[in-house]
Formats: sequence, C-alpha cells, structure tokens
Amino acid sequence: MFSPAIEKQRRQLYAQTVQEMGRRIPPVAEPAGMVAALRWGMQEIDRAYGNTPAKIRSSVACRAGCSHCCSAAVDVQAHEVFFAAEHIQLTFSPEELSALIERTAALRARVVPGAADSRNNPWRPCALLRDDRCSIYQSRPEACRVHHTSDATACAAHAADPGIDLDKFYIPELRARLFAVMLGMDEALESAGFDDRAYDFSSALHEALTNSLCRTLWLRHKPAFPDSCLSPASS
Repeated sequence: MFSPAIEKQRRQLYAQTVQEMGRRIPPVAEPAGMVAALRWGMQEIDRAYGNTPAKIRSSVACRAGCSHCCSAAVDVQAHEVFFAAEHIQLTFSPEELSALIERTAALRARVVPGAADSRNNPWRPCALLRDDRCSIYQSRPEACRVHHTSDATACAAHAADPGIDLDKFYIPELRARLFAVMLGMDEALESAGFDDRAYDFSSALHEALTNSLCRTLWLRHKPAFPDSCLSPASS
C-alpha cells in the first residue's frame, strides 16, 4: 500500500490522464490523429518520471546499456504495438525491417496459446535490442517505460532466474506515478472503444508489420490481432 500522500497524487495523475487523453483521441479515429494522441500519452509517462523529485530518481539503477529486463516477455495492448510499428516503418531501412520481421517471427513461434511459460524458457532478447540498447526507445511499450528498480544486480539475477522476486527492488513513489499515467492512458482508450486485449508484444508486432489490415481493424474498434497473438498469461 502507498502512503496517503502518494495515493492522493496517484489518483490525481490517473484522473488527469484519463481526462486529457480522452480529449485528445479524435472523434473519428484516423491514423495521424491517433498517433498524435498516443505520442502525447507516452510522453506523459516520461514527463511523470521527469517530474518525480530528484531524490527519488537518484535511487533508480537503470542506465543506458543496462538490458537485463529486455529479455523478458512483454504484454501490451494494441495501441502500443501500432505506436512502435509506426516508428519502425518510418525509420528502419528495408533491410532492417526484413531482419526484424524474421526475429519477431522466431519469437512468435515460441508462444504457445494457453501456456504462460512458453515465452520464458529460456528468456530471449527482445527483437528490437541492438548492442544492449532499445532501437525504438522513444516508441517503446508502456511496460518498458514504467519499469525501474533500485538494484541492477537484482535485475541481472532475475534475468538468470525469473523465479527471483523483484518486488522489493521497485521504487514505490516512482512506480505509483508512472503506473497512474499508464493506466489512465489505457482507460481512456478502452472507454473510447479500442481493443483492450493483452497481446504478446513480439507476436503482435510481427502481425502488425506483415498485415496492414490490423490497423484498420483497430481503428474500427475491432480486435486488432488474431487470437494467436494473445498473451499466453491472459489465455
């Protein structure tokens, strides 16, 4: 549980994000307007981090090149996939895109519907990881934006043994703020009728990069990806 002060701040951030994100979602869903709304939401998560008191941020162990968490399976909603795909399609060369599609296909092949452990035995590096850095850092999923711990050695141990509990290394004051914005963003999109199913990031990204119909379905408030892309944990 959070302290009363942190809980009050968390509730305020959540309510503000729901309201502002809802205002920014275009009345008639179209690609450019949706990308702009999503960009605001993702940047709001980053701003919540930047506005956290320096004393709290100083306890964060995460640094550029620290990629222990980048081999864990990531669950996302459809809007996160399309935000990442937009960045990839605009910035990757044809050769880079082709190689990425191959890597996501290989990761997708490991996902067994209904088998929550199928992605994690053993962990595999994210298809977007380059030299221990995220190649789409500005467009990374929400879970990646809000994940911070106070001990990189604990993250390394967790990467080697996912059974190790990281909960005691999370930073409550920071986690509360970032999760409030993330959940507020998700709530606004869900309230507007957009797909709220939980997908395996690699599987859904592969589908988004190889099937242009996915985004059309999403914009029409339909399930964006086939059931084969669902997170095994949610099956």
